[in-house]
Amino acid sequence: MATIVDDHVMVCDDCLMLIANDDATGLDHFLDEASAAARERELHDAIAAAQRDGNYLVVGDSDQNEEFSTSSCDCCQTHLAGSRHHCVLMG
Repeated sequence: MATIVDDHVMVCDDCLMLIANDDATGLDHFLDEASAAARERELHDAIAAAQRDGNYLVVGDSDQNEEFSTSSCDCCQTHLAGSRHHCVLMG
């Protein structure tokens, strides 16, 4: 049975789409092809690092989302301001 390792992981929109749907196609809307591919690799690496030791990230409670935050993403560490979405690290 999985247990909660961290119940307050706040991630950016880019990380959320990969965590929830394994979908990075939204990056193509804002970045050229090479930049989108590089960003996708960066996000996959960040998520893999967070999921080390057999842990895994899951989408959390949308009531805990922040519409606007200047805090860095707990996953990819981007410092761009924007939405932060609640996720849970399970182990």
